[in-house]
Amino acid sequence: MSLLRRLTAQVPTVVLARRNVSRATTRSALAVLAIVIGVVAIGGIGVGGEAFKQDQLAAYEGFGGTATVTPVFRPGDPGGRTFDEQEINRIRQAAGSGEIVKTRSFNGLVNGPDGDPIVFASSTGIDDPSKFYEAKAGEIPENFDRTVVVGSGFADSNDVSVGDKLRLVGEIDKEYRVSAVLKEQGSGDPLRADRSVFVPNSQFDRETYDRLIIQANVQVAGIETVAENVRSELNGRQDTVSVTTSQSRKEQQEQQFELINQFLLGISGISLLVAAVTIANTMLMSAIEREGEIGVLRAVGYSKFAVVRLLVAEATLLGVLGVAIGAPVALGVGVVANELLVGNPLAFTETGLWYIGVGVAFGVLTALVGGLYPAWRAANKRPVEALG
Repeated sequence: MSLLRRLTAQVPTVVLARRNVSRATTRSALAVLAIVIGVVAIGGIGVGGEAFKQDQLAAYEGFGGTATVTPVFRPGDPGGRTFDEQEINRIRQAAGSGEIVKTRSFNGLVNGPDGDPIVFASSTGIDDPSKFYEAKAGEIPENFDRTVVVGSGFADSNDVSVGDKLRLVGEIDKEYRVSAVLKEQGSGDPLRADRSVFVPNSQFDRETYDRLIIQANVQVAGIETVAENVRSELNGRQDTVSVTTSQSRKEQQEQQFELINQFLLGISGISLLVAAVTIANTMLMSAIEREGEIGVLRAVGYSKFAVVRLLVAEATLLGVLGVAIGAPVALGVGVVANELLVGNPLAFTETGLWYIGVGVAFGVLTALVGGLYPAWRAANKRPVEALG
């Protein structure tokens, strides 16, 4: 006799429950399948959703302690507003010890290595991309004035690699060689590096800038204080600048991800509700088919509690089988989701694994609850009625 059999023999209710469940194989398999689907839905969405959220929020790490300043556009502004040196000096004074990084948005097209224009590409003028980014391939040159640096998404989508030539057409009409491909960033990156081509600011003919990034000296003042100082200095009766800190954007995006995750998990929870109905139906049918058997048990002295315990044990056993299959399948779905969403199949997070635990707990609880009513109904039937 195996160890498992010897252990289960110590609990006769479990042995009886296992025997009864195996008597209706197809019906039991469908009930187990319903639990598996619920566990996989909650676990898979939780794992993939958390990995994607953490991956996107990681983009803020390079911009910690920064604030982005953009001009507020108003109707009637000819060609939109930009920052001139006089306004930048006012912002610099308001920022105190904070460092100002000036950027420009390129107006025009980017032609790929084959000469065709690339859609969904933006170009940004900046003096030193290495201030915020690291290279995945190639090297960001110290003298950044004759080459361009491209984002990871831009390079992958358009088959661009280090050494290729890109031509900017429009505000700048010049050909550049790609010196580096940046590491992948998330959607929280204020410069949207993944889809960008970074061009040296020195290549622009104009003197104005479209966006400023303030890096606070946290030893002197926090970024929220710096941002408030800039707002107070620049915004009078009318707002002329918009100042958003990386921390506030991160919190907003975190809340959005949390809402989406909760919504998807709520939909997944419906599958467990369906599983509860399936198990209740399975146990009801089983109780009806075994009315005579239950009547005999009651007639020879089985208490109502013993009958309830037996049927609840059968329902719980279905739940345990469901989560035993569903948990590893959920991990497998998580591996696939991580690969598709963040490119790393092992990007499991503690919270993501916690969701699998939640799926397992709710799977067993759902089965137990689903078996209560059929058990109560069977236990309260009089032995005479059951045998009749």
